[in-house]
Amino acid sequence: MSRSTPRKSRHRHHASNSGPRQVNASDYESDTAHYMENREAAPPANPQQPRDNTELSLRVLRRYQPSIRSILAIAANAVAYSFLESTQGWEKHGAEGTMFVCEQEPILTPTGQVLPRVCVFVLNRRSMDNLVLDLLKVTDCEVVEELIVFRLEDDGAANNNQGEDGSAGKKIIGLWIHADESNTREVHANLILGAWQQGRQAFDAYVQAATAGVSGDSASATNSQAAAASSGGSAAGKRLSIEDHKPSTGKGDDVVNAAVQTQLSLVASFEQFLARRIESDSALSALDSRLRDRLADYWRWLCEVEQTSSEHVPEDAHTWGIEARIADGSDNETTIIVTGPSSGEPIKIAAKDTKDAEDMLRDGRLGDLMTICRAFSTAQDIMCRLLQARRDMQQEEARLSQPAEDTVNTYIRRLQEYNDMKDIGQQLIGLVADNRGVPIRTLYETGEYGVKVPR
Repeated sequence: MSRSTPRKSRHRHHASNSGPRQVNASDYESDTAHYMENREAAPPANPQQPRDNTELSLRVLRRYQPSIRSILAIAANAVAYSFLESTQGWEKHGAEGTMFVCEQEPILTPTGQVLPRVCVFVLNRRSMDNLVLDLLKVTDCEVVEELIVFRLEDDGAANNNQGEDGSAGKKIIGLWIHADESNTREVHANLILGAWQQGRQAFDAYVQAATAGVSGDSASATNSQAAAASSGGSAAGKRLSIEDHKPSTGKGDDVVNAAVQTQLSLVASFEQFLARRIESDSALSALDSRLRDRLADYWRWLCEVEQTSSEHVPEDAHTWGIEARIADGSDNETTIIVTGPSSGEPIKIAAKDTKDAEDMLRDGRLGDLMTICRAFSTAQDIMCRLLQARRDMQQEEARLSQPAEDTVNTYIRRLQEYNDMKDIGQQLIGLVADNRGVPIRTLYETGEYGVKVPR
């Protein structure tokens, strides 16, 4: 058997499998460096502009108060206190943290005036509720020792995280700002006082313009009287001191006299408006003498308030209440029955038909007179409460063993001493726990330091 011819082996160009395959060394850093050397650096897309702390803080504050436009000042630490009328002392409000003085979007009034807005914003580090003080709703602002004291209207302070809808009752809030070497407390106090004064001046100018407009048209008369009635004891924008919450001689008399002068001015303006309206609308002439008599009685009552002592509250036997209704009858004999103000027989006002009677009851004619009378009624009720408050305030003053201002200052000083002692005590307890190598809570659980917590 013949032997086969051996075949020529095929040449292989790859390395033999008998040895390990050689792989060029490579890693991410070397490849990246080589790639970057042979590639032109491209400019970064949409470069991020550096942001300072003020801009970042502004973005945060706008989440709570969208109306904030800019930050005027920043204090590293501020603590809020509330003044309690029951104890005539201060207690912590619950808000403590960085304080911002912020400019807000201004308010455009119906008279065309612009009211500047500034708020004091305390970003609370103790809870989710921040403290926001709208200076336009602060009736009084002053510095008492180390506190900036604000007297607020009904919704002047907001503790909220959902915009500008928070409200609180009438209160007095004191703001303590940490003082450093640069004397920031005085700087911030001057800034806040200046912003508040500017806002109040603009608000007072608006109230005066609205009051002056009473003689121009009935809508202005209603708005100005309502403004005076709602402000009540504030005497249409008159600056009220924090001393109004502390019995003091003379302060109550000044406020009452200012409120009386405001009401006398409104009475005179309403008389002018009434004379012009009655002359142009003969159907309402039957109300002329009734309203003029009521204005005369109210004028005499205001003068008596101004002249009598604070211990006596004059009585007014007459009322401002006024009601009107359409009497049943045929369309040819439509009549409006008006009762009030004061006593007396109901007044009958003839109308062409039912539609004409309904028009008279609207704001354009008889409705205006009824609205203004109700506003005067509200203002007189507030005046009576103001007189009662003045009398109670002076009676409380007589019981004090020292001036009211000294009493408040004593409470503030004792509160500060208490807080200092409390801080020192907590530091000592912490040192004791550290030396014993136990948690601080265990010291409280034993009741060894005067305070015992449940296990």
